[in-house]
Amino acid sequence: MAFQNRDRKDFNAGVLYIAIGGFFAGFATNYPMGTAVRMGPAYFPTILGGLLIFLGLILLFRSFGTTDAEPPSKTHWRPLLCIIGAACLFAALIGTAGMVIAAAVMMLVGAFGGWDFRWKEQLIGMVVMPAVCTGIFYYGLGLPFKLFPWS
Repeated sequence: MAFQNRDRKDFNAGVLYIAIGGFFAGFATNYPMGTAVRMGPAYFPTILGGLLIFLGLILLFRSFGTTDAEPPSKTHWRPLLCIIGAACLFAALIGTAGMVIAAAVMMLVGAFGGWDFRWKEQLIGMVVMPAVCTGIFYYGLGLPFKLFPWS
């Protein structure tokens, strides 16, 4: 009877986290683990997968404690696709167009996923974000990124 009175959102999220964490932790067993001082290629996915499984178990057990939960809402595809698309565009553009243009495009495409798009705010973000990224990653950390396509 308790299975009927569960919070479906927490239950579904818990099962999903356990499945994803188990996949990565299980896949990492093909590689050497290493130690905490000298981490091997399996160390990070194993630890992260274990933490994801632990979080999934917490959500799964918590889902059986509530009875007045609302059903899951519909998936909002535009924000989901815009945010994922912005990250993919950044990854595709950073090597060819440079970090400044890639960061500006990422800000613009990611902003289309929001509920209230304002051009003035986005233009400010498209100037500030590449400037901050350039200051931190190129000048501060000295990472060898191309800043522009011609550099």
